[in-house]
Amino acid sequence: MPKKQIIEEIVVKYLQQEDLDEEQLQILNSWLQKSEENKSCFFQFKDIFHTYRNRQIFSEEEIENSWQKMHEKLLIAQPEMYQKTETKKTNFGKILYASLRYIAVGLTAIIAGLLIARYTGSNQTNTEPDGFNIIHVLKGSIPNMLVLFDGTSVSINASSTLRYPGYFSQPAREVYLEGEAFFEVAPNVEKMFIVKLRQQNIIVHGTSFNVEAYPDESCNIITLIDGSLTAETWNGKGEKISQNHLTPGQKLLFDYKNETVIIHETDTSHSKSWLDGVYTFRDEPLEFILSRLGNYYDVTFHWENEHLKNIRYTGTFSRDEDINYILQIINHEKQFTFQQNGKNIFIK
Repeated sequence: MPKKQIIEEIVVKYLQQEDLDEEQLQILNSWLQKSEENKSCFFQFKDIFHTYRNRQIFSEEEIENSWQKMHEKLLIAQPEMYQKTETKKTNFGKILYASLRYIAVGLTAIIAGLLIARYTGSNQTNTEPDGFNIIHVLKGSIPNMLVLFDGTSVSINASSTLRYPGYFSQPAREVYLEGEAFFEVAPNVEKMFIVKLRQQNIIVHGTSFNVEAYPDESCNIITLIDGSLTAETWNGKGEKISQNHLTPGQKLLFDYKNETVIIHETDTSHSKSWLDGVYTFRDEPLEFILSRLGNYYDVTFHWENEHLKNIRYTGTFSRDEDINYILQIINHEKQFTFQQNGKNIFIK
């Protein structure tokens, strides 16, 4: 069977939630890793199925219009695979066309909003020999969103790194995070989702939560938005010190230095406001605030007096605001002065 036809059949089987064997998963994964265009096409079709699977009746006009718009998109992404004709569709197109009879409407809106596996110049990406991919959102960059093989979406903040597999072949879906990210995990009761941090594992089946785990900060912060999760924590010797279950609206803080875990209720809107370009700080020490601002604006702060680090502030800032303006607002009581020299800011 021609390779292109094999890929077509595997993709359609996957979209229809039919079981794929190990060989088929390997073929699909290789095809996805071959190019960003392949990934984009695959996830566009996948999102159509997931978004519109509950709708049952569509007009022929809706279906035809949606197909034509998708066909134009495919011609740009895969010109060698989807040759333009006056009246005929490709074999892949015919199969998908039949499947889309019940889920086609709204196609253009979905495609326009997709940011799946599309990396900009503000990111660094590479693939390791073991099949894991790494995306690093650089310091000073805007957050980046990607969708994993299982449909889980991850928004990655500045100065953060996510390591993830091309597809989840292991008993659990495991990813590795350094920095901050917001997860919306696709439900799967048979295969738990695990986020691995420094000295912590976050275990979920399907839920949304925010994680702050920058390697240069003294603690990890896990905030549960929806669903439930379990956080396992180890000390520096690799000994488990706690296993905590969170419910929506709870925040867990793990302090590395003291090896303590604290859980309290919180306003979850503050934890995910960065997704909208808004940064909210509630009674946070100046050291923490400036560490985050340094990541967002790609600057480094230097301290003349260590005692300044413990001054606490509350405030909300927009990503669009200039760093010097933000510092002036923070320093409204004139407790310190700051001087900028390129990407270095000196606090006195």
